[in-house]
Amino acid sequence: MNEPWEEPTEEDGLTLGPEEALQREIEKSKTLKVDRLRLRDEIEKLKTEKSNLAKKNQQLKERLTKLGNVDTNLDTTSPPSSKTLFFTLVLGVLVLIWLATRN
Repeated sequence: MNEPWEEPTEEDGLTLGPEEALQREIEKSKTLKVDRLRLRDEIEKLKTEKSNLAKKNQQLKERLTKLGNVDTNLDTTSPPSSKTLFFTLVLGVLVLIWLATRN
């Protein structure tokens, strides 16, 4: 029971006096504050980037919707197909032959 009291050791195995222990705690506190500020800045940057990406995503969705509407409009007013053109050409040739034989 009469064992001498020993100072607690730090991580590196050294026994520190009260001033050194206090100095280490102050350094740790400063480091943590700097890390906290850095993380806060990074969070703000990420929030801004997220907001910008959300806006861009919305714009792209709107463009897709508009392009989808344009595609459906093009389908209703699409140019004649090759089958229609071929049929018209054959009909024209037959009409010319008929007119030539009539005279």
